[in-house]
Amino acid sequence: MDASSEEAGDALSSDQPSSFPSTVIGPQDITKKKHGLPFLSIPPISTHTQTIILLHGRGSNGPRFGPPLVSPQLSCGNTLTQEFPGMKFIFPTAKKRRAMRFNRTPINQWFDVWSVDEPSEKEELQYDGICETSRLLNIIIQEEARVVGLRNVFLGGLSQGCAMGLHVFLNYLPENLSDDSFGGFIGMSGWLPLARPLQENVWSSTDAGDDDDPFAEPLEGSERGGETPQTWQIRAANFARDIADLPPLEMDTALPPFIKTPVFLSHGRHDEKVKMKLGEEARDVLVNLGLDVTWKDYEEGHWYKVPEQLDDIANFIRKRTVDVAKDRNS
Repeated sequence: MDASSEEAGDALSSDQPSSFPSTVIGPQDITKKKHGLPFLSIPPISTHTQTIILLHGRGSNGPRFGPPLVSPQLSCGNTLTQEFPGMKFIFPTAKKRRAMRFNRTPINQWFDVWSVDEPSEKEELQYDGICETSRLLNIIIQEEARVVGLRNVFLGGLSQGCAMGLHVFLNYLPENLSDDSFGGFIGMSGWLPLARPLQENVWSSTDAGDDDDPFAEPLEGSERGGETPQTWQIRAANFARDIADLPPLEMDTALPPFIKTPVFLSHGRHDEKVKMKLGEEARDVLVNLGLDVTWKDYEEGHWYKVPEQLDDIANFIRKRTVDVAKDRNS
């Protein structure tokens, strides 16, 4: 096999390791299709109080990605489904899209991307998939928010699923404007798509004529060029909404829910598919938008580390669950 064939084979292979143990889907796990997206839904063990929507990586699908994530034991001895008995787990499957770099081979992907090493290459390939997928995921989020409230809906994903999730996270506006935040965002081994044009859109006018790194100073409690973090947050939301063909937000409208949503991002230090520097870039952009971001990295490759990483995810959900309950009772 020549080098180009090896590159294509690696790029088109599933993000899920072939050595990872398969998991039998139980009789209560439902695979169905909604709004054009097939997805696996694992219902809660007890009364439905929370929902988590997690997106698989390129070349995988919901039934392959979901069960192995919820099956391993945490350090406490429980699985994620046992630790959060009121949580519904939703694992959508991306439609098959043609990978333009590899002879238009159709694979499950949320959007086409020319190069994960350099996601800024041929970014125009990403637009159609991001737009279509955003609209479908927005509908699923809205439906879950009607049942449990947006503060009890978590969003996230692995690899390209994390990237797609981050874009939806930025472009989403709830039906009920009193829903001012998600439960949280959980990203694993991912990146922020269109990160460079987003940063240029948010900060270029602010830092015009300034040769310094726009991220050199902490944003907390600061202003630059007479602008506040709220201005940048609305610009970021509108950049993402424009890509998704959604109407822009005005400065005097309700703020997008990502602003008040805590974020958990994690990455393997030895990730050869999505370099950790791309995850760090996503972290830095969100931090500089004023978000509360928890970052963790692990001695791991392009997957999640068991049990350490799943423990950290469980701790993040647990803390957020407590915080939401306190807000509700205050």
